[in-house]
Amino acid sequence: MIAPGERVLVGLSGGADSVCLLIVLKELGYEVAAAHLNHGLRAEESDQDERFVERLCEQLQIPQHSTRVRIGDRPGNTEAEGRRARRQFFAELVANHRYDRIALAHNRDDRIETFFLNLLRGSGSEGLTSMEPVTGNLIRPLIEISRADIETYLREKSQAWCTDSTNADLRFARNRLRLDVIPGLAARYNTGLAEALGRTVDILHEENLWMRELASSWLDRHGTKTEESYVIDAEALSGEPPALQRRLIRLALKRIAVNLEDVTFDHVEAARELLGPLRSGRLVEFPGDLTISRSFGQLVVQKRTETAEEFEYELQIPGEIHIPELNRSFRARIAGENDGKSSEDRVFVDGENIGPYVRIRNWKPGDYYRPVGLPAGKLKKLFQRARIPRSQRHRWPVFVADSKIIWVASFPVAREFAPCGSSQKIVAFEATSF
Repeated sequence: MIAPGERVLVGLSGGADSVCLLIVLKELGYEVAAAHLNHGLRAEESDQDERFVERLCEQLQIPQHSTRVRIGDRPGNTEAEGRRARRQFFAELVANHRYDRIALAHNRDDRIETFFLNLLRGSGSEGLTSMEPVTGNLIRPLIEISRADIETYLREKSQAWCTDSTNADLRFARNRLRLDVIPGLAARYNTGLAEALGRTVDILHEENLWMRELASSWLDRHGTKTEESYVIDAEALSGEPPALQRRLIRLALKRIAVNLEDVTFDHVEAARELLGPLRSGRLVEFPGDLTISRSFGQLVVQKRTETAEEFEYELQIPGEIHIPELNRSFRARIAGENDGKSSEDRVFVDGENIGPYVRIRNWKPGDYYRPVGLPAGKLKKLFQRARIPRSQRHRWPVFVADSKIIWVASFPVAREFAPCGSSQKIVAFEATSF
């Protein structure tokens, strides 16, 4: 968990688990510091915890970081809000003080309680084993130790700790599990319930790691990460078992957004429906401003983008212009005899049929185009035949003279503007890095 020389930041609430963790790591010779967040939910009791932490760190000669935040002002789960505040606080300390590991004091009992909570919510194996011993730079050294053993250790050392009075409040689901449900199950069905469930979680954890590796390998082969999205081969995904499909969808989301806390089973099932026939152009919205859309043979996972801005610029002939909405530049010049052939980013047009400039604008619904070598029709149909993703069409540059389309970038020139043998003036339009 901890390599030699690594600096460890311990989340220190003042409770028995975190006090034990801090002392054990200190006695083992690791370089440790403590982080305490006072969320003020328990008024004076919260302040007493903070003062206890300060005294303990001073006694142990351990660097200590404290902060105060207000949570519970917004509607929602106060416990989840507290977790988010702690994560942010710890991340800031790691970034500012270069700690290598964040040590959390979750124990075996916490793991079992989390297993039950997620089981009752209908979680899969990822959720049932979510409290892993190591997750990135997060470590849980006490995850195999029971709460009773931790408290016994502290009593033998005559070490005090703080007790959170809300731990006895049965309004909280975790407390009801710890104080009522789990002891009741143990008394009625299996006195070794804690050990049995610990073994179950271990088995699920190992199987989950195996399935996670399979999913990661599959996505590396059939998915492509771009600057703003993750693109998956929808046809390949549709041929996989539903269990793997669900994992792959969640993994692709995680590679874009990291936190899937509010993503539900129903969200994932809605995304799976996009794998069916005639689903191109459909989109599913996810929490956290995420979307998954079907674009022909691709499933596109991305952050929700704002509607593309309208743009229209004049390009002088000859001349060059940069379009910031596209972060692209376009050039017009008088072509010479040895200018080569047209390509996706360059076309030649009959300069006699256009004026001293052209306009470059984005595609608009209803645009009609007559490209050389392709059927004439609505530009939207041309985009569909060329399999240009729906999300990119509004940003596609269109060259216009008066009200007629001369050229749509990456397509052939329009028939009425194509050079012929009698053309006296030929103009080359070029798109750079398009």
